[in-house]
Amino acid sequence: MPRDGDVAVQAREKGAGAAAAELLPGVKLVRAFNAIGYARLSEQVKRAEGDRIGMPIAGDDANAIALASKLIREVGMEPVLIGPLVMGKYLLPGTPLAGEHTPQEIRQIVSTLK
Repeated sequence: MPRDGDVAVQAREKGAGAAAAELLPGVKLVRAFNAIGYARLSEQVKRAEGDRIGMPIAGDDANAIALASKLIREVGMEPVLIGPLVMGKYLLPGTPLAGEHTPQEIRQIVSTLK
């Protein structure tokens, strides 16, 4: 069994956000800051307004999405809602949304995932 056990298996199958939401009923969870590795993330923040990197986010609660979007803008990135929390499974290394993308590129990639 892998280091993280059954929880990791569920997270891979359902997506970490959806699996966490099942374990934490009532929590308003948004997946963000997962598509770009931490080492690259610091290089991408605070870019010029027209040159911002997109930050894909997934969530089910409008208020939580608004808060996450505000935080993303404050660090100099552009939030791009990719859909409900279950879409968060595409915000991991090795998935099409991993890495740095413009907001337009994120929307194009997402249109191929549905």
